[in-house]
Amino acid sequence: MRRTLPSRSALLAFESAARHQSFTSAATELSLTESAISRQIAALEDQLGLKLFNRIKKRVILTKAGLLYSKQVRKSVEQMEQDMLNVMSHGGTREIIELAVLPTFGSQWLVPRLGGFYQQYPDIMINTAAHSVMFLIKETPFDAAIHFGQPSWPGTVADFLFKEELVAVCKPELIKTKQLEQIDRILTCSLLQLTSRPNAWRNWFENAGLTGINALHGSRHEHFSTLISAASSGLGIALIPRFLITEELERKQLAVAFDIPLKSDDAYYLVYPEENLFSSALQQFRTWLFAEAKKPQSEGINSETAHHNQS
Repeated sequence: MRRTLPSRSALLAFESAARHQSFTSAATELSLTESAISRQIAALEDQLGLKLFNRIKKRVILTKAGLLYSKQVRKSVEQMEQDMLNVMSHGGTREIIELAVLPTFGSQWLVPRLGGFYQQYPDIMINTAAHSVMFLIKETPFDAAIHFGQPSWPGTVADFLFKEELVAVCKPELIKTKQLEQIDRILTCSLLQLTSRPNAWRNWFENAGLTGINALHGSRHEHFSTLISAASSGLGIALIPRFLITEELERKQLAVAFDIPLKSDDAYYLVYPEENLFSSALQQFRTWLFAEAKKPQSEGINSETAHHNQS
């Protein structure tokens, strides 16, 4: 037996009216009359058998049930819009790889290198979306993801890319003003923290042979990109993977305050469901990605760009 579902027009009318708390604004947004919006919502209420809005004079206010339903409908509408964009992006002749990528890894390392990939594989396009935590890839549109940690992402194959080396960096002027020639002078600086790595500074101090230090003071930031910006702005010293800041070091926007690198036990991996091994596009992306990962991590994008004649 076919299920009776609300019409798309009724759901769109309700979602807009709920978001604006106004039939008038919904009518303007959807290029309809206010009476048309009212009829659509009345029909939806009849179908559901409950009130979605309380009408108070010329105002409308969501009922408790309406508020709950509006959240679910908004998610559905957003998903339909995303599904439409995904289908449209696949309408051309190029194969598409949907890739979840760590935000700063994507912006600082991967995306600047994609010009070289497109030169080798012009029939493949990489769509990226920022993700910082693990998720069930099979339940998403993603074909693969870039992961930092251990090779233990459930339901996936994990291909090793490379490890990282954290270095203590800051604005060059800070080294002079704080007289950081001696390592104990680091205590006069704010230690910029990465939220997802609360033990980074403690491990760095242990590696430097320093004990009994409060390694948790300083502002906290969610992504390396924000940490890079904070350090470049002179807000303190940050521990950042060297490969993410090659250009900032070359341009002297950042400088290594203490050349005591901290090597991580974790690494970067390309992860994907095992069945995606049969995708020729993913195979070609893996081949290219492995080649890029084997290059010296200190190699700047500028020199690489000139080598590949990229724009």
